[in-house]
Amino acid sequence: MINNIKSILKNLSGLIIGAVFLFLTLHEKPLGPVWESLAGADYFFIFLSFLCLFLVFYLRALRWKLLIEEAGETPKSDKVLTSLLLGYFVNSFTPKLGEIIRCTSLQKNSKVPVAVSMGSVMAERAYDLLILGLGIVAIFFIEVDRLQGIIDSTIGGISHIYGYRYIYVLPILLILFVVLFVLSLKRLKKSEKPIVKKVIGFLQSMFESLKHGLLLKKRFKFILLTLLIWMALVILNYIYLLCLPETSEYSIFFAVVILFIGGLGWALPSPGGIGTTHFFLLQLFLAYQLDANAGISFGILSNGLTFIGTLVLGGYGYFRYWVEMKRA
Repeated sequence: MINNIKSILKNLSGLIIGAVFLFLTLHEKPLGPVWESLAGADYFFIFLSFLCLFLVFYLRALRWKLLIEEAGETPKSDKVLTSLLLGYFVNSFTPKLGEIIRCTSLQKNSKVPVAVSMGSVMAERAYDLLILGLGIVAIFFIEVDRLQGIIDSTIGGISHIYGYRYIYVLPILLILFVVLFVLSLKRLKKSEKPIVKKVIGFLQSMFESLKHGLLLKKRFKFILLTLLIWMALVILNYIYLLCLPETSEYSIFFAVVILFIGGLGWALPSPGGIGTTHFFLLQLFLAYQLDANAGISFGILSNGLTFIGTLVLGGYGYFRYWVEMKRA
């Protein structure tokens, strides 16, 4: 009961965050030119974006499979892809719940323990966050004069939700939580209760899988797949730029900037990045002194196509998973 309430509150908070940032993006903005721009989108590049999005998911599945293999498991590539698509499908509606879904579905279709797959997901996220962080730092270092305003706008957006005091309190609370978690774990290890031993065993398996994922044996293959994933994401954002007449002349470097600055919106706990990505992309266009309507149009188009593509591919993943379970 308590877990259900926590899940509902978490999902509700994600929706609220997305709604607030969407309101800040569209508030007092004329939407007529935005719809006209979207109506003139190039359908060829829209179709091409779906193919590129599938390539991103396929590369992510290969990398996830590699991390799972580091922990000693050998699932088939098609089953890993099915579970990954299913997880991203769920993530479109509930923030981060899809990570649990893809791990539990992989246990059912490939007998990979949830603790092992969860540890590999944590390792995967750690590497992606590292690249995202390095990319953001690099972009801000190169474009510091233009992008300073985004920091101020972001703090202002967060303050509308939580108030300014939480900007300073949240990091402190996070550190305290980590410290208390470590101390509690050491104490629980001494417990003789079966349920506590089961939980401790699960956590130990998960962290063992995370350790294998961080101490890679097949480093070259992992690095290659990671570079291909981020290159495909750059190309995907460049294709989104080519979809609209107003943004089709922008450079591929701008697509790189969009990837990392827009990634801030995806990092926040909003379902499908709705609202948060629109906000950051609008601030980015304003920072580059580009048309605000073009920024809103691009945000709606890129987020919308990603959302629709994820639903379609995730629906395909769900169908495959359903067929596999029926056969089993």
